[in-house]
Amino acid sequence: MPAVKGFLPRASELAEGGGMTSKSCDGYQLALEMSRHGALDVREKEEAEQHAATCPECQRALALSAEMDQALGGVSIPAPRYAEVSRALAKDRFWLKYGPWAALGSFVGQGVFLGPLFAPEAPLRLWAIVSAVGVLFAGGLVLTLRGLQRRAIEAASVGVDAWMAQRRARIDTELKDLTTLLWLFPAMTVAMAGTAFLMRDKGLPGVVTLLFAAGVNLGMTVYLARTRRPRLLRERAELEVAP
Repeated sequence: MPAVKGFLPRASELAEGGGMTSKSCDGYQLALEMSRHGALDVREKEEAEQHAATCPECQRALALSAEMDQALGGVSIPAPRYAEVSRALAKDRFWLKYGPWAALGSFVGQGVFLGPLFAPEAPLRLWAIVSAVGVLFAGGLVLTLRGLQRRAIEAASVGVDAWMAQRRARIDTELKDLTTLLWLFPAMTVAMAGTAFLMRDKGLPGVVTLLFAAGVNLGMTVYLARTRRPRLLRERAELEVAP
């Protein structure tokens, strides 16, 4: 059974086959990864290498791929599992890069609305407090995501079976967390809607803000229940099937 190794941020697209279909960095990075496994003609390989020579983003991708090869210690990944492992590691990199910033932005944005609503006499103070909490939360998220990424790479460096076992355990933990969130988000929705009702005499902006927040929590509940949880269950079932 053929095996491949090495990862680029978008290497999961290899599973879809085909050559370089665009001139974006996505296409060039995919082409470079394909060339590593002899799946690209000479012309496309030269074109991709010329682009990478002057593109900082593609150079970072190549450096990351080399780091991954070193971290995995040359372990070969069976072809049927290659796209799966690559996709999971790429997701870890994505969330480590953007997740903390999104969380921090959320807290800062909430502080802007909550300050005038709950502390009209000192809105900047409440905004600063909420933003500080956001900084702490984002920092904790970075540590958590780095730990998850490190454990995934360490497991993959042992072999695909170890990675699959680690991935199943990680999914089981996330499913348990989802169970908590699936009652927490509805409770927050009810609390915010109730607060909006009680504060209806305080002005329309506050009521609208609370109802919007309640809607966001309700939307998260629907997403977790109808999309995220079934997706995790499906992935866990697929991991239990031998390649």
